[in-house]
Amino acid sequence: MTDTFVSELLHGMGLLFLHPLFYGFLFIAFLIGFKRVKRERKEFKVKVHPVIDNLILSVFPGILIGLIGSIVFVVAGVTLPLGMIALIGIIYVVLGLTFKTRFMAPAYAVSIAAIIGLVLPRVDTGVSFLDQWFKDIEKTPLDSLAVILGVLLIQEGILIVWKGSERTSPRLFKGKRGHYVGGHEATRFWITPQFLLLPAGSIPVMDWWPLFPMGAIGFSFFLVPFAIGYRQLVTHTLPAEAIKHLGKQVLLLGVIVLAIATAGHFFELPLLLAISIAAGLAGRELITLVTSQRDDTRPSYFVQRDKGLIILGVVPGTPAAKMGLKIGEVIVKANGVVLTQETSLYRALQVNAAYCKLEVLDLNGEVRFVQGSLYQNEHHQLGVLLVHDVVEKNRAVGN
Repeated sequence: MTDTFVSELLHGMGLLFLHPLFYGFLFIAFLIGFKRVKRERKEFKVKVHPVIDNLILSVFPGILIGLIGSIVFVVAGVTLPLGMIALIGIIYVVLGLTFKTRFMAPAYAVSIAAIIGLVLPRVDTGVSFLDQWFKDIEKTPLDSLAVILGVLLIQEGILIVWKGSERTSPRLFKGKRGHYVGGHEATRFWITPQFLLLPAGSIPVMDWWPLFPMGAIGFSFFLVPFAIGYRQLVTHTLPAEAIKHLGKQVLLLGVIVLAIATAGHFFELPLLLAISIAAGLAGRELITLVTSQRDDTRPSYFVQRDKGLIILGVVPGTPAAKMGLKIGEVIVKANGVVLTQETSLYRALQVNAAYCKLEVLDLNGEVRFVQGSLYQNEHHQLGVLLVHDVVEKNRAVGN
């Protein structure tokens, strides 16, 4: 029995690399990074993080969380037929055509697949594999989809809290009064493969396993490529605070959906299963809309000030990063010169082209002093990104 399990797991793992959607997800992760770098160069004349960062942040955390979720699915014996797996993949492709990262999320892909499964009429195409897929979609139980949705929402919440605020990208926007304000954008695309059971194979049914048998007498494993797309724009506060708050809301939503789905399964109440899926879709969209509305109605955090320059971003590997400057801190003086605008920082740095001393107001409102060497002949001598009007951004941007 153990040999059969191991053999099926290895075979299911290999199926991941035969699935075209897996490579499509990798391409999307690369494309997100490429577009981010292009925008950063346009707004700040420098890339903050390389494109490869998006691939690294997409693959490794997602795979880890996906494997943990797979343990839940394997122990519970969550079963999904091949036709429904194909349908979810097709929905991911369609959602990807919107070019909106946030729609590439399980709350949309799995919920829409469940709705299609409920309303799809019986179809006879004459093509054997398509006809089989239609039958698979028709007979897929709601409890499997509801449990999958709940677990994936929990995974999304964990990933947002854990990795969502890392290496956010600075943005510039035109404010309500005509001046530019800053913000931070977190755009993530986590690839989270999950082991699910296919209702056909050499693994036999046991006394209590699987809990979602679908009437099959044998099973096999399939490492199914799922993705969690997430985008959040933060302008009213520091990015980490707002992003972790949203992540906790998604995590709570996932727990609620999973609890309702579990109750619906064990008490055999299809209405509860339908409610859990609807709650996952509506709840995730509501979290996004409320968060966006809250950010739009509150005063901007990153704005130009009468005294001091607020740090919108810090370029890794630069003197600013080595001096420990942080996003949200305010540079009050540079080389003894009081700073009132970005050009004043540029002039202050020329006082000593090789070294600088800064007076900084930290995130607690306390003054601290930092100093360090500057790079010779570098456009970004210090490595901080500041809020500036577009008409000025060709003058000493990112000093």
